[in-house]
Amino acid sequence: MKLKSFKEKNNKKIGVILFTITCILLISGVILCRTFAIFETNDKYDVMNGSVEDPGDIYFAFYKDGVIQKEMPQKDEGYWLDEEKSYCGVLGKKDETMKPTLDRDTWSIVVTGMKTSRTKCNLYFIKTYDETTLFDLSGNKYNGTFKDGAKVQEDEEGNLGIYFDGINDYVDVDDLPESINWEDGFIIEGEFKVKSLNETNWKRIFDFGGTNEQEDNNILLALGNSKFGCNNFCVSFSVRYDQTNREKYVFDFFELEQMVKFKAEYTKLESSYTVKIIKNNKSFVSDIIDTTEFVKNIDRTSNYLGKSNWDEPYFNGYIYSLKITDSNDHVILWYDF
Repeated sequence: MKLKSFKEKNNKKIGVILFTITCILLISGVILCRTFAIFETNDKYDVMNGSVEDPGDIYFAFYKDGVIQKEMPQKDEGYWLDEEKSYCGVLGKKDETMKPTLDRDTWSIVVTGMKTSRTKCNLYFIKTYDETTLFDLSGNKYNGTFKDGAKVQEDEEGNLGIYFDGINDYVDVDDLPESINWEDGFIIEGEFKVKSLNETNWKRIFDFGGTNEQEDNNILLALGNSKFGCNNFCVSFSVRYDQTNREKYVFDFFELEQMVKFKAEYTKLESSYTVKIIKNNKSFVSDIIDTTEFVKNIDRTSNYLGKSNWDEPYFNGYIYSLKITDSNDHVILWYDF
């Protein structure tokens, strides 16, 4: 009887121990599931160029302003994926061959180069704008300040962009220092829409200028220049070197109420520059400028979107994106939505 009682007592102890272990495992499992549930998604993400059959095997950690979130920011919240900081990896180890990017049109994450399951992607979202400030996504902090009513809003198609009324509103961009190397070549690209043509001459889309003593060293994009027979839909891209103005015109570049992709590429050669003006990925102008005195590296302290450095018309329309890159593919300034 004593032996039986001893067995019963031990069986009870064993039962209690097993029950306790089971509870601990169950609790740990719940916590683990909750931890991974923050990252898991099955419906908003495309996995491309990979072998993962179940998107549930991929986990996404969303960081907004450095704080982990349960879901990806919405399109209208004013955030953008920091693709330089975001990464994917397996078992905590970063894999450079897997690259997460943000598809702005569908507002979804696309991971290229996926080779394995059980992958975790850390996605860092940064603010693109608030009520007063346009944030530089390059990390250089060349931010802009909304002036006199300029603001980010949706157009008729639901695309976010900076809206300019063409009366007096603009964005005042922070100073661009002399250390920026324009002289070795650069690329300026952006997406724009013209809403109206209430003036016929020099409506300024952007204008990056120097100090008062260097006001003739501007880099600018404008609509129309009747002095040179450039009509309302003609685009004029101008790079000024002291008193010399080197302009490139593209006739009928814009269409009213249509988003257009603009790109200007300047490449430095031994004693000249090549220039290309591209519309919607199609080259419209390709030319050679036979001089080395083309653009100056100066402190640009009068920089505007939608406004000129001279007494000329304001821009009426949308700027959806603007990006400046130097000859080494280093992003100088970048606004996007």
